[in-house]
Amino acid sequence: MYFQTAIRLAAPVAFFGYAAFANIALFQADVEGPHLDGFVKGGFTQEVDTLYRANLPHRDVAVGWVGAARYVLLNEGRKGVIAGEKGWLFSSEEFREQDPDQIGLTDTLDWIASVQDRLAQTGTELVVVPLPAKLEIAQIHGGDAEQAQSIAGTYDLFLAELAARDIVTVDTRPALTTETAAFFQTDTHWTSAGAQTVAQTVAESGKVEIGTDKFTRADLDPIHFTGDLVSFVTSEELAPTVGLTMETVTPYVAEMAADDGAIGTIDLFGSDGPVPIALVGTSYSANPNWSFVEALKLELAQDILNFAEEGQGPVAPMHTYLETLDPAEAPPIVIWEFPVRYLSDPALMDSLLPTNGDDNV
Repeated sequence: MYFQTAIRLAAPVAFFGYAAFANIALFQADVEGPHLDGFVKGGFTQEVDTLYRANLPHRDVAVGWVGAARYVLLNEGRKGVIAGEKGWLFSSEEFREQDPDQIGLTDTLDWIASVQDRLAQTGTELVVVPLPAKLEIAQIHGGDAEQAQSIAGTYDLFLAELAARDIVTVDTRPALTTETAAFFQTDTHWTSAGAQTVAQTVAESGKVEIGTDKFTRADLDPIHFTGDLVSFVTSEELAPTVGLTMETVTPYVAEMAADDGAIGTIDLFGSDGPVPIALVGTSYSANPNWSFVEALKLELAQDILNFAEEGQGPVAPMHTYLETLDPAEAPPIVIWEFPVRYLSDPALMDSLLPTNGDDNV
């Protein structure tokens, strides 16, 4: 208790000391400072900010070392990450308040229902694939059993409310719970094993018809990368020294085999053959490193067109897909990958708001 308090108090003292040293070094350096006319034109603050960001000595090194020390001594990171146990990191998004009224769950569900209605008009069936939170699946490493159960309750409620609206869903949690390596330790995303587990669950659910296409799996070279949550703790260079080691994934592709056994390709713009299934979702689906779309091809024995987008959440990609959908080329099924951790985001539905700048809209 006293040790942690002392560390927390020592941090600002160290920063003030460094700030004094850094400012002396900065203003002795040969750099262009802010202009006085910035006071008049309103750009002075921006000029000062740019000056410090571009020229403050040792900034990146200091941030990295302070972050590493804070993680080692207090098991804490900066805003955006929650440190679990034994090198596990979790997005702070999973630690938000899960109250259904506060997170506006009803509005989200109503819009999902409207998506189903619009797709039905083109003869397309919607299949929602909710993804449980990493915190719930890996709660043994999370260090917060109460929050894990809270976000698990959101998953339960989401599934129940979708069913109440007659929206087809696939419950992925039971299978992911049994997968020992469903998520990366230092990244927000699932592993290729987690993605494959969900693809198998979709195929075994009976909600999507199994096709007759034949695919073969071809592994690519392994990729070593620093998890996206590490940047909220320390620098990439210092991460291994505090136990945040690099992650490894082996992506793969599903290659369609022709009837004669040769590897072939599909004529996506021809008139022969059925229209492929469409996949909409987040970076869980969009990033080829996780191989989710490839796993779906193998498990469903059907071609998949991927309309998922990275960094947009689950709502914006579906909105974009609907805006560009040609009813004459509507697929028989749209699979919507939907991580439940986004449901507590107060800005989740903002992508549906007008963006033309007209205040009268």
